[in-house]
Amino acid sequence: MSAAKDRVPGDPEAIRRLLRQPETRTVLAALSARDSAQVQSAAQAALEGDAAALEGLLRAISQDPKTRQAMETLDRATR
Repeated sequence: MSAAKDRVPGDPEAIRRLLRQPETRTVLAALSARDSAQVQSAAQAALEGDAAALEGLLRAISQDPKTRQAMETLDRATR
């Protein structure tokens, strides 16, 4: 992911490429292992402007070294 258009959040092709990354699967697996109601509630709150619950959820899953590394890799890839 080197071109600027690859980093545009609304670019459908960039999103498809991101979803195919093994790091994305790692993070999604960590989220799937959580209580689905908690994940849904955190996502809904974030959509409504309150990101605190989602941030807490991400902090929680990042305690696992493999998940933390995957999150860091995805963060670098989307900058």
